[in-house]
Amino acid sequence: MDNLYVALQKNAQRTKLPVPMFDRSQISIWSILKQCIGKELSKITMPIVWNEPVSFLQRFTENALYSYLLDRADECTDPHMRMQYVAAFAVSSISNNCDRLSKPFNPLLGETYEFVRDDVPFRYMSEQVSHHPPVSAFTCESKNNGDRWRFYGSILPKAKFSVKNMEVNPKGLLTLELKRHKEIYTWESVTCTIHNIVVGKLWFEYHGTMEIVNHSNKIKAIINFKPYSWSSKELHKVEGYIYDSNKNKIRGLYGYWTDALYSIDINHFEAFLKQQKKDLKNASKNPPQQATTAVAAATTATNGADSNDPDEELPDVDPSHEQLNLPPNSITLWRIIPKLDYAAQYYNFSLFTMALNEWTEQDKKTRPPLPPTDSRFRPDIRQMEEGNIDLAGQEKDRLEEKQRVSRRALEKRREEWQPRWFRLMKHEITGQDVWVSNEKYWQRNWNVCPDIF
Repeated sequence: MDNLYVALQKNAQRTKLPVPMFDRSQISIWSILKQCIGKELSKITMPIVWNEPVSFLQRFTENALYSYLLDRADECTDPHMRMQYVAAFAVSSISNNCDRLSKPFNPLLGETYEFVRDDVPFRYMSEQVSHHPPVSAFTCESKNNGDRWRFYGSILPKAKFSVKNMEVNPKGLLTLELKRHKEIYTWESVTCTIHNIVVGKLWFEYHGTMEIVNHSNKIKAIINFKPYSWSSKELHKVEGYIYDSNKNKIRGLYGYWTDALYSIDINHFEAFLKQQKKDLKNASKNPPQQATTAVAAATTATNGADSNDPDEELPDVDPSHEQLNLPPNSITLWRIIPKLDYAAQYYNFSLFTMALNEWTEQDKKTRPPLPPTDSRFRPDIRQMEEGNIDLAGQEKDRLEEKQRVSRRALEKRREEWQPRWFRLMKHEITGQDVWVSNEKYWQRNWNVCPDIF
């Protein structure tokens, strides 16, 4: 990880966006979201000030930032250790979402994105293969044409609104192939809930169970993204186990998706969790009166009345986290790259994210040409990145209308949209419909690209 962080710092052509983000303090998100209750996420039109200047295709690229974990998995001779690194990768893939409450731009049908850099050990490309429903397909592989591993899948975000929160479920099967070991892993991401969309400060959490299956030897990792608990004051916690092919627990997994993931000897892990429960039970019997009074007073001051509703309060999280008291000989599988000091001014982007929409004059001269459908060429995103909010909104409206005109023309000709770089097929293991690369993108024949911008 350290080498990756140093490389990103050393080779970054920009460390900030052209201008800081727009001030949203005077804008009520509820005045917008109350019109969205019962609607699908793809059919919601949000004011552009709630966007961040990247496409969803670009934002999903961040899931591959810690792909060095897949290289480590490839290097392992022990299949259980390989699973631990794959599990760490799956947890790390959502870590860039920490404090990211902005909405990425919805990709246009046929939009693409590629990310290739000499200092990053993977190459990535994606395409918006369907508009209704909105499906983004991607493929990511190790350098040297994916000789070591390939990670691919598709995402279909589903959202549900209530009067207090929004729940986003990123439907879609994710597949990892470790070529040398002839192993295929699959899993799905977990649900994200955004709280306080009516009143109070927005905050969000990931929760649910992620099951990672190695279909070649039946080894599994089952990871529980724990929902926030007002009794334990723990947010972002993950706990889980590695199971052998006979369904025996052989390692414990513990950490926070915002910070780090650790592997622990199973006997030490069970004792550790047992002690945690004991400590929590004792703490609940004897709550510190002073702290309880202070929290109640703060809640009353914030909400104007006593409230125990978690959707109306901001979580009070213990910043020390319990990993400081982990059992001896715990293994650190993954740790997050430190957040930029000034990240809050730039949509809480990381240094990696700052580079996603960059395409300089030097790039044009020294790098292979991009297809005209690449997200970097979207004028609405570019205008927003440069601080021209009104122009960005106008361009966004123009592109969406152009997309509607193209769709009507297809319908008139009784034709169906055909993706250029992916094809739909049955997954060889699960039997599910999956989008896979047709292996033509890196040939770089852009004559087949549609005019979408």
